[in-house]
Amino acid sequence: MTQNQSLEKFFFQAKKLSKDAHELLLLCLEGDQWTEDENKIHDLRVILRQLLSIHEFYEPMLRLKANQKMKENYQLLLRSLGPRRKADVFTKLFCEFEVYCEESGKKMGDEGEKERILLSVLQNARKKKELYEDTFQFRMFFYRTVSWYYLDSQSIVKNNKGSMEDRENEFIVKRFDHLLKKQKKLEKQARTGGDEKIHKLRLNGKIISYNMIFYKELLQPERLKEADRLKKLHDVSGKLHDLEEIRLVTNKVRKNRGNREYLVQMLRFYEVEKEKYFIKFLKLLEN
Repeated sequence: MTQNQSLEKFFFQAKKLSKDAHELLLLCLEGDQWTEDENKIHDLRVILRQLLSIHEFYEPMLRLKANQKMKENYQLLLRSLGPRRKADVFTKLFCEFEVYCEESGKKMGDEGEKERILLSVLQNARKKKELYEDTFQFRMFFYRTVSWYYLDSQSIVKNNKGSMEDRENEFIVKRFDHLLKKQKKLEKQARTGGDEKIHKLRLNGKIISYNMIFYKELLQPERLKEADRLKKLHDVSGKLHDLEEIRLVTNKVRKNRGNREYLVQMLRFYEVEKEKYFIKFLKLLEN
């Protein structure tokens, strides 16, 4: 291992994730068609987020422009797979509303209308043709991005950082301290509500959580206790994000199709669900 042990770990993790991503992409594609297995697509998105997270974690050690370019590539790949995830999430949320209707004895629309409304919600969630729809284009862009670590990857490292001594992975430990302090500050801001504040908190939590998986042996026990709490925060804030997205889309459909009782009740259901999850979110912040 070179003097900079932390950078060695960066390239080790990047190459390992790159290999895993290549293998998973092949499982997600059947010939030139995407699989309908949402779990495989989810796993692929997780690996891409892990790759993005290590670039965000190591940002102080990496050249600004080169690192930003890699981050943009991963963000594009994630956005390209976003509509597939959104379709799955919206369909599940739609089913949750139907269960609510059945349990509460509400009848608001025949089967044909339900299908038309769900289709309308999914269509309104789409903005344009996505990269993933062209499997060849997606595959080429994907391969170029995740294979980069086997080429001239050292060019991304800042000269003054790459040669510094890094005894006992000092950079990694200090970086976690910095991000955890930032997390506490963001949590304080998120208590007042606001989707943007909660989203920023969630993004910072992802950087910490994903990298804790890689470097947990370097952290003190009290730091590792944060991992479980961050996971719960991530899940609840993610649900809040999904509920807000479907609330906005449902409201748009309601305006376009008129104030039909079914759509009005659906919108109210998602608003109430969001209020419930925000209470859960606040309780987690108190722990």
